[in-house]
Amino acid sequence: MIQQSNCYMPSLQALRAFDALARLGSLTEAADALSLTRSAISHQMRLLEDQLGLKLYERRGRGVILTPTGQQYAHEIRRVLAMLDHVHANLPDHEYNGHLRVSMPPGFAASVVSRSINDFYRNYPGIRLHIGTNRENEPPNPANLDLFVVHGDGAWAEHSVEMLAHPMYTPVCSPGLLNELQIKHPQDLERATLLHLNNDHDWRLWLSGSGTKAQLQTESGVYFTNILLVVSAAITGQGIAIGDDVVCGDTLKRGQLVRPFDMQIRGDKAYYLVTPHRNADDPKVRAFSDWLKVKLNLFRQA
Repeated sequence: MIQQSNCYMPSLQALRAFDALARLGSLTEAADALSLTRSAISHQMRLLEDQLGLKLYERRGRGVILTPTGQQYAHEIRRVLAMLDHVHANLPDHEYNGHLRVSMPPGFAASVVSRSINDFYRNYPGIRLHIGTNRENEPPNPANLDLFVVHGDGAWAEHSVEMLAHPMYTPVCSPGLLNELQIKHPQDLERATLLHLNNDHDWRLWLSGSGTKAQLQTESGVYFTNILLVVSAAITGQGIAIGDDVVCGDTLKRGQLVRPFDMQIRGDKAYYLVTPHRNADDPKVRAFSDWLKVKLNLFRQA
């Protein structure tokens, strides 16, 4: 039995990540199994080793091997996780049955939620989750919905409101377009097509907030009504968009989009979790809210 000199309990997320790594022997395969990024698994492993003060594994080629201590710890953790799964499976689950209808911006849904939604389903198989999309700053309408993620100013006093993330804005484009147009300075943007979501507000905000003296006709370019269309156009080299680190975070990590300049500004809007007061104590709402906050935190750390 591994003895620890303190009583710190590592997070369940980190323990599940280590269990997957121990079983599969690969950071990439562990990430796929848990619907996380490879860097998120690496981050969890660094935290776990630092918290325990133990060396659990070593890299070998494209895989990993466990240290003797890691093998012993993996055996014990697998037994504990199996016990927890058994306990969870035998709990009365009537609180976590039924339909849950959630509305969120399309970019948030695609970038943060859709990529790992099976993780929520595995933990709450009795919840029938329905995910729809809303428009930017669209007021929450609780008529047929239980929970909202809204991109806006947070001024919804008739509901319970919690900030999820305050994104950073920056121009983004494909690596190919960056090289083709030789964009090195903000004034070079005049050679590119500007891509907009609804209007030129974000471009004007970035120009004023970044301190650049570039003169740019922000009203020029192409306008879209859906952020996913903006991102798709940017990825395929159609122009340059203003992206935020939530919606564009994964495409930036994958190298599908790049930042031409190291000039980010804090957006004037944020992502909020908005709950009608009548649903504040609904176990299904709390379960999805807690899951979403953990996933978003891991997503932004990766």
